[in-house]
Amino acid sequence: MKKILLTLFCMALLSGCAVTVPTSKKGNQADNRISLQRIISKSRFLDNGNSTRIYLSIDANRNMSSSDFMKEFAFNYSLYPDYANKQALLSSGIVVVTPENLSESDGLFTIWFDIPKPKDLYTAVALIDIKDLKTDNKILNDCLIRFQSGKVGDYFMFFDKTGTKPLAKNFFSVEDTVILKSLDNRSQNFKAYRYKYEFEAAISPMSTTPRSVSKSLYVDSAFAITSNIPVVLPNEALYYFSKDTTEVYGIGIVVTDKRFPRVTRPEKLVRPLIYMSTNAETNDLYNSKEAKRTLDNYWLNITQGNQVTAKRTIKAFYQRVEQANRLFTTYKDGWKTDKGMVFIIMGDPVKITRMKDKEVWTYIRASQYSELNFTFTKRSNQFADDHYELQRYAEYQSIWFPTVEQWRNGDVVVR
Repeated sequence: MKKILLTLFCMALLSGCAVTVPTSKKGNQADNRISLQRIISKSRFLDNGNSTRIYLSIDANRNMSSSDFMKEFAFNYSLYPDYANKQALLSSGIVVVTPENLSESDGLFTIWFDIPKPKDLYTAVALIDIKDLKTDNKILNDCLIRFQSGKVGDYFMFFDKTGTKPLAKNFFSVEDTVILKSLDNRSQNFKAYRYKYEFEAAISPMSTTPRSVSKSLYVDSAFAITSNIPVVLPNEALYYFSKDTTEVYGIGIVVTDKRFPRVTRPEKLVRPLIYMSTNAETNDLYNSKEAKRTLDNYWLNITQGNQVTAKRTIKAFYQRVEQANRLFTTYKDGWKTDKGMVFIIMGDPVKITRMKDKEVWTYIRASQYSELNFTFTKRSNQFADDHYELQRYAEYQSIWFPTVEQWRNGDVVVR
């Protein structure tokens, strides 16, 4: 039985699946709605002198070549003073995608384009309309831009070893050769700090007690690098780069194993199960010296030995873990973040409403035909510019516990 279950694990981790999600709606541009799985998008920017360069990464959830991507997607942008003032359009334009402003890595496509800087404006928000011409799905990506900033991350970012392919994400693989550079190719010395630390998973959405004080982060090692010179980071860890020790904000990067955002090793596979397990089960999973055996026993126990149910649930659960890592990794793995926790258990929200320092994820409770909102507030963090924390309420238990029970019963729809 255990050998069979291990085979199911291999099948689940080597094959793709998608959890059923609502079809994305065609809203107007002022209503900032996206669907996470049908089209995944993330954006960031770099100062480019008289203009600002926006990097937009797209995961279309299907196999395609770069030439197919250019044919099947259309982009345009609108620039507004802020999220609340979408009547005062500052500029707009069509984004033309060519081989010169497109890169691809592991199915993730990144395009980049420049927006002229408005005069006498410190910040603005760029809303980027993304249309999938093949499926007719349409989403909106938002990018908050600081036109006058002292943050080093607004001027420098990591590129691949050629210095041409942008790594517009918060993680890359161990032993990758990367280059930290600005668009004007200035030479800048950086101090790099490595933190070897195991960050904890998110706490329950219903936990309204104050968070326990986090353990202090200690520098494991430090070294110097220079922009425009290739560097290899050989260890899995959190790295922090700053121009000098007085800077409050630098550039944080998580260096991961080569299979990330997939999770494949038994000792790592057990960790996300904290979100659907009892305290006793979690203790067994986390403290066992035989992770593979404990993992087998866990799935056999919750599925009462039903191999079909086990296979279906394993596939759905670890697909969401992978997506959470791809979408939400900041200074720690995406599955450990508040957003990652909600996404793994609840799946895709029917809509996401974004404001300057807040996101609201809306779900529909089918049995009651009512809306359920999860609100995430942006928090200052020296390692990442997109760190959000969930506003927790005891009232979530009426929907959270039944959804967890659905996972444990194998009542997950996969297509």
